[in-house]
Amino acid sequence: MINIRVERPEDYQAIYDLNRKAFQRDSEAELVRKLRRSEHFIPELSLVAEKDGKVAGHILFYQVNC
Repeated sequence: MINIRVERPEDYQAIYDLNRKAFQRDSEAELVRKLRRSEHFIPELSLVAEKDGKVAGHILFYQVNC
């Protein structure tokens, strides 16, 4: 069973590792770190998919002004 929940600080490294593995480089993983430090970051919109107690996916919704 997969559980979707808001990310927690203890998930940050697993999210970093997941993004690095998915994109085969650091830039996307670093982008998530930078977005978290932004004044526009909404913590409730950064979600993880958890399977068997481990982070299996991540999605971050972020406001974009055009």
